Amino acid sequence: MGNVVIKETPYTPQEAGYEAERLEVLNNHFSEMIDKKELISASYCLTHEGKVFVDNALGSLSFEEEDTRVFEPDTIFAIASITKLFTSIAILKLVEDGGLRLDQPVGEILEEFNTPPYNNIQIVHILTHTSGLCADLGAHENKYEIGWWNFLDETHPKDWITAVLKKGLRNSPGKEWSYSSVGFAILGEIITRISHVHCHTYIEDNILKPCDMTDTSFTIDVKQLDRYNIRSNHTKEMFAAMKEGKLEKNIFEDYIPSTGGGLYSTCRDLSKFGNMILNYGSYNGKRIIGRKAIEAMRRIQTKPEVQDFCWGAQGNYRSYGLGPDVFNSNNESMLITPGVISHEGFGACSLMIDFEERFVAVWTCQFYDTQWHAHALRNVASIIWSGII
Repeated sequence: MGNVVIKETPYTPQEAGYEAERLEVLNNHFSEMIDKKELISASYCLTHEGKVFVDNALGSLSFEEEDTRVFEPDTIFAIASITKLFTSIAILKLVEDGGLRLDQPVGEILEEFNTPPYNNIQIVHILTHTSGLCADLGAHENKYEIGWWNFLDETHPKDWITAVLKKGLRNSPGKEWSYSSVGFAILGEIITRISHVHCHTYIEDNILKPCDMTDTSFTIDVKQLDRYNIRSNHTKEMFAAMKEGKLEKNIFEDYIPSTGGGLYSTCRDLSKFGNMILNYGSYNGKRIIGRKAIEAMRRIQTKPEVQDFCWGAQGNYRSYGLGPDVFNSNNESMLITPGVISHEGFGACSLMIDFEERFVAVWTCQFYDTQWHAHALRNVASIIWSGII
C-alpha cells in the first residue's frame, strides 16, 4: 500500500463513534486502484455528529510519473458538478427571501424562455433535471449529437441563452430525468437577475464565507498553483500559461455562469458545507439558510413516472430532490442509509449526507483524464458507511 498522508483532526475515529479498522480497508481499496493506474490519487474527510475524525490522502499530485509531489489532504481540486448543490442552496435562499417561487416559469425572469415550448419550464424543473433542456454530451447515446455551444455567436456573447434554446427540448418539462449542467448555468443567471449581484459573488458572500470555506472559489489562485492537482495535459498547459500570464480568456467567460460545475475546493472545506446542510442550514451557530429550505431540498421531488435514460439507465425511476440525488429504500448499489442525499462531480468526487446517522462523507478519486470507475464511488460509499458504530 502507498503512503497515506494524514492530517490532524479534532477527534479520533473512536471519539466520533467510528471503527478505525474500516479506514484501513478504505486505504487499501484506494491504494489498489492507484497501483492499477485507475486513479492518480484519492483523499477523504469524514465527520460524525459534526466531529471531524479523519482527513487523509493518497497518491500523486500529478498524472505525470516523473512528478514526485504527493496529493495532500488540503490539495485543491475541481469539484465539478458538486457546484450544483451550492447553486441549489443559493436559489432556495432567494425563494425563502421571497424573490422566487419554485413553480415560477423561467420565462418570467429570462425573456428568452417566454415563448413556446420553453415557457412551460419552471425553476423546480431545472433543479430536478426534468426541464427537458439539452443534456450533457454523452448522457444519451447519440454519436451525431453536438453541444449547445456550437450555436454560440462569437459576435454576440450575451446571447448564450439563445444558443442553449436552439438545441430544443428533449422532452416536455416534468416528464423525464435528463442531466443538464447548462440548466444550472441558467439558474446562475437567475440568481444574478434576482439578487442584482453576480451569481458567483452571491454564492461566495452568502455560502462560502459564512461557512469558513477559505479554500473554495470559482477562480484558481495563481499564487497557490502548487496546491492544485494536475489530472491531464490540458490542466498542465493551463497552469503553465497562468504562471506566464499568457492564458487567453474565452470571450464568453464574462457572461456564462460557472454554477453548473466551476468551483474548486478541498475535502475539508466540502465537509463544512455538508455539515451546514446536515444542521439544517446552520454553520457554527450562523444561519446560512432556513430549516424548511433544507427539508424541501432533501425531499423527493420527482413524480413516480419520471424515468432516467442517462448513461445507460433503462428508464429507471430517478428519485431526486431540489439539487441532490435522494437514495431511497430501493437503492441496490450501496450499503447506505435510505434518505441519504448526494452529488457527484466528474472531478471525480462525491459528497454524501446522512441525516439519520448524522454523518457526512466527502472524497475525491482523481481518475486519469476521462476515465470513470464505479468502484471508486459506489464501493467506496459502502466501505465508508460500514464503519459507523
